[in-house]
Amino acid sequence: MSDGGNPTAGHFDEMTCLMYLEQQLDEGHAREISTHAAACTSCRELLRTLQNEGVWLRRVLTDDDEAVPAHLVHAPERGAASWGWIAALGLACGGAYTVWSSIIEPWQAQAAQAGFTQGNLLTMLFFSGAFWKGWETMRSLIEFLSTASLGIVVIWLLQRHWRRLTMVAVVMGALFLALGMSAPAASAGEVKHGDPNYELASGEVVKTDLIVYANSTRIDGDVDGDLIVWSRDVTVNGHVKGDIIAFAQEFRVNGQVDGSVRTFAQTFSLSGSVTRNVMSWTQQADFDEKSRIGGTVMSGGADIELHGPVAGDAMLFGDSIEIGGTMGGNVAVQAGRMTIGPTAVISGETKYTGRTQPEISSGAKLASPVQVTIKKRSHLPNYQSPRYYWHQVLFWGARFLFGLVLLLLAPGFFFDAGDACKKYAASWGFGLLFLCATPIAAVIVSLTIVGLGVGIATGLLYIIAVYSARVFVGAWLGELLLGAHPGVGAAIGRLALGLAIIQALVMVPFLGALVAVLAAVWGMGALVLAIHKSLQPQWKAA
Repeated sequence: MSDGGNPTAGHFDEMTCLMYLEQQLDEGHAREISTHAAACTSCRELLRTLQNEGVWLRRVLTDDDEAVPAHLVHAPERGAASWGWIAALGLACGGAYTVWSSIIEPWQAQAAQAGFTQGNLLTMLFFSGAFWKGWETMRSLIEFLSTASLGIVVIWLLQRHWRRLTMVAVVMGALFLALGMSAPAASAGEVKHGDPNYELASGEVVKTDLIVYANSTRIDGDVDGDLIVWSRDVTVNGHVKGDIIAFAQEFRVNGQVDGSVRTFAQTFSLSGSVTRNVMSWTQQADFDEKSRIGGTVMSGGADIELHGPVAGDAMLFGDSIEIGGTMGGNVAVQAGRMTIGPTAVISGETKYTGRTQPEISSGAKLASPVQVTIKKRSHLPNYQSPRYYWHQVLFWGARFLFGLVLLLLAPGFFFDAGDACKKYAASWGFGLLFLCATPIAAVIVSLTIVGLGVGIATGLLYIIAVYSARVFVGAWLGELLLGAHPGVGAAIGRLALGLAIIQALVMVPFLGALVAVLAAVWGMGALVLAIHKSLQPQWKAA
C-alpha cells in the first residue's frame, strides 16, 4: 500500500479508492488515480472489486425494506425521460420490424402464393393438425409444472416475512399435500417402449392414442387415435384413424391415415392414403403413384418426387423437385431445379422460384403457364440499399442493449468475461471446444427421450451464449482502445465502441464471416472462463 495514497510510493490503499469511487477527492487527485489505474492492473482490480461490493451492499440494504430498488421507483423529474427506456423501446420496435419484414412477411407472402391463406395455414399446422392434438398427452406434466411453479412463487413471497423453519415446513407440507390430493389426469394415450422393437400385429386395435419409443416400429393393426412415434425405422401398414407425428430415420406409410401426417425424417415414402394434409421435412421424400392425399402438401427436402394425386395445394422446398401427379390446387416450388413430367396435371396456378429454368414435359396438362422467377446466386448483401445499413444499426443496438442489461444486472460477471478475453490461448481453446461440442452433446441427450427437455434447454442456452459472445469481445476491444477507466459509464462507452467496430468489420465482404466466427469462438471461451471463475468459491466450500 502507498503512504497516504501517494501513487509514487506504490499502489493506492482501499480508503483512497473508496473516496475516489464516492467522488470525495478533488479533481487533480481523482485524475491522478484514474491515470494510475489505467496502467496498474492491481489498482484497477481493487477499484472494480470495491465498486461491485458497493453495488451489492446497497442492494442488500434496500432489499429487506423495498420490493423494488429505490432508483427504479423514484419519480423522475418533471419533463425528464429515461434514455434507457426510450432506447429499449426504440430498439424493440426496430427489431420487431426487422423480424416481420425480413422473415415473417416474405414467408407469409410465399404461403399465400401457394394458396395457403393465413387462416387455413395456421389451422393446418397447429389447431387442426397433429401438433396441437399431440400435446394433449402432456397434460399431466403441464399440470405438475404449473403447480410447482406456483408453489415456488408462493414460497419466494412468503420467505420475506416468514423466516422461521417451522413456517417454511408447514408451507412445504401443504404444497406436497395439495399435489398428492390433486386428481390424477385421465390417461391420454397408450405409451409403448420397444425392447428394442415394437410391433402392433394385424388384427390388434389400440382404442386410444398410441405413443411409441423404439428402435424399430411396425404398425400392422389399427389405431383409433393419434400415432406419435420416435424410432429409427417406422412402417405403417395398418389403419390410423387420427393423425401421425413421426420422428425417424426411415418412415414409410403404406396404409390408411384418416387425419394428417407430420414427419421429420431422413427418408419418407408414402404409398397409402392420407385423408387430410401432409407436412414432411426430410432429406428425401417419395410420394409414389399409389399415394392419395385429400388435403394439402408442404414438403421440404433435398429430393422430392410427387407422383400421386393431391386434392389441395402443394408447397415444395428443395434442391430437386419432380412432379408427375394430379394437383387439384395451386403449386408453389422453391428449388434448385424442377421437373414436371408427362403425367402431371395441375388444375391451379404453378409458381416456380429457382436457379435454373424448369423442365416441363410437352405432355403435362397445366391450367396456366408456369410463372418462373430465376434467382441469381449472390452471397453479398445489397450495399446500395439504405435498408441494409438500417438493419446493421438495429443489430448493433440489439447487442448493445443485451450487453447493457448484463452489465447492470451482473457487473462482476460482465467484467470477469471481459478480462477473460485477455487470456488468449485459454479463451480460444475453450471457445472452439464448447462451440463445437455443445450442440453435438445436446442432440445426443435429446435422442434419449428422457433427456429431451435437457437437450432443448441446452440448445436454447447455447444460442444465448453464442449471441452474447460478441458482447464480451466488444467490451475487451473497447477497453483496448479507450483504456480501462473505472465506472459504469466508462464501461458502457467501451462496450458501444467495441460492438460498433465489430459490426462494421462484419459488414466487409468475405472478411465479415471470418470476423463473426472468430468473435463467436473468442467470446464463447471468455464466457466459459467467467462461469468457471464464478463457480470456484462453491467448489472450494464443498
